[in-house]
Amino acid sequence: MKNKFILAFLIFFSSLQIFAVSSQIEKNFIKASLAEKITIVKNLKEKDLVSVTQKALDFSIENSSVLKDDKDLTNLALACVLVLPSDAESIKSLKNSDLQQISEKFMTIFKLFKNPELRRAIMKNLELYSGNDQSLTVLFLNDYLASAYKANENEENVLEEAITTIGKIGDNESLSIIYNIWVSKIWDKYHEAIDDALVSLSQDSFGDAIRILSSSKIEDSAHYFKILKKSDKISENSLCQIAENALLIAINNVENLSAKSEDSEKAFIGFQLDTQEVLTEHKWSHAASAINRNLLLAKKAYAKGTMSEKDFVRLIKTSVQIPSHDLAQSLTDMLSECNRKVENASSDAKVEMPAKSVVLALITALGELGDKTAFDTLLSVTYLSYPLEVVDEAKKSLQALNW
Repeated sequence: MKNKFILAFLIFFSSLQIFAVSSQIEKNFIKASLAEKITIVKNLKEKDLVSVTQKALDFSIENSSVLKDDKDLTNLALACVLVLPSDAESIKSLKNSDLQQISEKFMTIFKLFKNPELRRAIMKNLELYSGNDQSLTVLFLNDYLASAYKANENEENVLEEAITTIGKIGDNESLSIIYNIWVSKIWDKYHEAIDDALVSLSQDSFGDAIRILSSSKIEDSAHYFKILKKSDKISENSLCQIAENALLIAINNVENLSAKSEDSEKAFIGFQLDTQEVLTEHKWSHAASAINRNLLLAKKAYAKGTMSEKDFVRLIKTSVQIPSHDLAQSLTDMLSECNRKVENASSDAKVEMPAKSVVLALITALGELGDKTAFDTLLSVTYLSYPLEVVDEAKKSLQALNW
């Protein structure tokens, strides 16, 4: 019993000693000059780290209005940021309540001080200290980036760090802000960070990505989708949903392109090719209607001369990956039109023969679909003055039809 009492007394006495040492450091900090405060912060041990740095951060905030541009006050705030843990493993020793308090102080200091090194150090650690609830940090970053964009600011490294962080933890408002920054090319030297943030924010915001695509110029939509398509962060399901909806939106608004520039028409064609490639590669059956409508538009563009023969053939060939009766009918009608040209060409030398690559693509596609709607049209090919290669392909496709 006596030994237990002694042990308890020793533990209690040791705890008092620890408290006394910690308390003395805090007292020393309070009494110290600015230069001494910086030295104390830089030499803090783990047990005093949180309590003293919080006091130092508070001191910096409270005196910022009087000593706003003072080098020593700035260095004190910077010393606090640099001495605190800066990696995920080390930060585990801090309580969530401490993380939240430090994070809030960081954001306040960022707003009050304009020193680039201090702001960069804070921005680098914001995500780490945002803890379980990142909403305040996201709100802060959204506000900072929106304001910087509006004011055309250019803080070296600070902006890039903010863009990278918002890409990791941002919300739908962040996506709109980053998209505006991306479109404007205002900070093009950070284009890699901006592209990455745009993709990261889009991967879980299907509805917002569609909204952006529906309200953007076709040149921007085409470029945006190309970035999404190249990324390995976007899931197959999300990318196909975005591709289908974005393609339908573009098709429904294609009439507006007639009054636009040649660049707009080229961008639309690139968009057609990219979205169809995604949909057909993954055999996204929901997009059967969009694929058929896309092909009909492609035919018009090819006839007009804005789409190349190679691209038109490519769309014909890939379209069969998402079969439908409507698609079979559309392809049959296109082949029928080719047949009429060949018939007319036999009696009128001025009539231009259809491109062999297009005719072959149509015939092969109809054979792959196997829809018997194409029977009469394919049969006609075998009686017309097509090259032997075309006639042979038509015979193969006739044999492939489903009866």
